[in-house]
Parts: sequence; structure tokens; C-alpha cells
Amino acid sequence: MQLLVFIAKNADVVSPILRELMENKIGGGTVVECEGMLQALYESQVEPPPLFGSLRQFLNPASAKGKILFVVLADGQLDTARETIHRVCGELDKPNTGILFTLPIGYVEGLQRE
Repeated sequence: MQLLVFIAKNADVVSPILRELMENKIGGGTVVECEGMLQALYESQVEPPPLFGSLRQFLNPASAKGKILFVVLADGQLDTARETIHRVCGELDKPNTGILFTLPIGYVEGLQRE
């Protein structure tokens, strides 16, 4: 089994991804609101390092938060989930799209089986 983690810069892509995953019988996802490192530094009271401080002018402090999608997958579901994310978001090598990775799961409880 794998834990799929998708960090979406644009929160609007998460609902279409979830709908398509459900259509492919992949469920059990959890979505968490998040913000990137530069956004967090911008909003903090701590003075950021010089490199990040110079980037403040390019940040939009009112920008929407991103979302993190967590899904526990059987190994055979991974390709379907990846294809779904690419179909909805496009290629992830473009800036401000998202980050996708998986982690192996050695043990899991609480999943409903079909």
C-alpha cells in the first residue's frame, strides 16, 4: 500500500480530482488546507532571511491557501490516481502547480474494503 500525497497550489483542482478518484473506486481521501513556506514567512512576525525578504514584493498576501490531499492506495491504484491528477492539473513540472509523492505504508487500520 502507498500513501499518496498531493500538495495543490490551486485549491480549485482538488474537488475535480476527488470526483474522478471516486468514479474510479478510489476513496478515503483526506484534504487539509495549507500554505507554502514563502507565504508563511510573509505572514509571520519573524524577519525572514534576506533572500525570502526580497521575494515579499512578489507575494500576494491575500492569495488563497493550497490544499493537501492524502489518499491510502493499494499499489494497483497508484497509476490511476497519478493519471487523474495529471489529467486535472496538467504537468506538475510547471511552477505553482503542485507536488505529488508517495510513501510506502507498512501497516494500516480503519480502511473500508469493498
